[in-house]
Amino acid sequence: MLNKILFAALATFAVACSTQTGDDATTGDEAEVNSAASYTLSKDFKESLNGTAKSGSAIEINYALDRLPQCRGNQGGRPGWNIAGFYSLNGAAAKSFEVTKLSADGSDRESATARITPLEGGDLAIWFQVTSVFGCSEYDSDLGANYHVKIDGPAPDAFPTITFGEDGAPTVKGDLRVGKVKVHYEQGRLDTCESYQGGYPQYGIGGYASINGGAAKSFETGRAEAGKRVAVDTIVELGAAGDLALWFETSSVHGCHAFDSSNGANYHFTIGQ
Repeated sequence: MLNKILFAALATFAVACSTQTGDDATTGDEAEVNSAASYTLSKDFKESLNGTAKSGSAIEINYALDRLPQCRGNQGGRPGWNIAGFYSLNGAAAKSFEVTKLSADGSDRESATARITPLEGGDLAIWFQVTSVFGCSEYDSDLGANYHVKIDGPAPDAFPTITFGEDGAPTVKGDLRVGKVKVHYEQGRLDTCESYQGGYPQYGIGGYASINGGAAKSFETGRAEAGKRVAVDTIVELGAAGDLALWFETSSVHGCHAFDSSNGANYHFTIGQ
């Protein structure tokens, strides 16, 4: 569970010669052709945004493969490794996109420009993972904080909101109905595993949502900013009327692990039609 939180991987991904996605990730919008902005992650580990990133317009992603040199290896004369990009808008479930293509002779991988289209304003988190058929896996995620781009445009403020403050019972603003709900979780509420190294948080807090006892869906609750973790509002899909259960989990690279789950009962909310 540690990698899921610290690296914000919302599903398990196994990538060989092509990207495969888990249950919590879906294919991104890299096929879009018109870009309002470009975001470049260069081999000298610098990141730059050119233009204006705004909702409804594609953002061109240029990723230098040298940033993730691990896990290289061929199988049958073809590359047995790949690098995939992932993004999460306002803490929602991750979507994947391609940042590589096969070379003309098929013996290696080359950088490929990707395009993703955010459909609302707010916080866009981006990270990358290299994997191979030999079981190797490494991340480029700004030490687990992920890379963040501010998206101009209307944010989902009209959605009902469940707020978990620093302490006490959660509060609900608006009517919970089939559709979407915004979840805000203050990072100081679950500080059991809070730790820092080199000015970076070495812990994470993940949220989980289950509707009517179904499979839990994970989501981010915050990000690293200016040497600390700050809350990120997350949009949770409410696909059916009934019971919404929420709970939270923290862990650190030092082996600390704790839950905020109302003493194991989880927090429950009623979803109307």
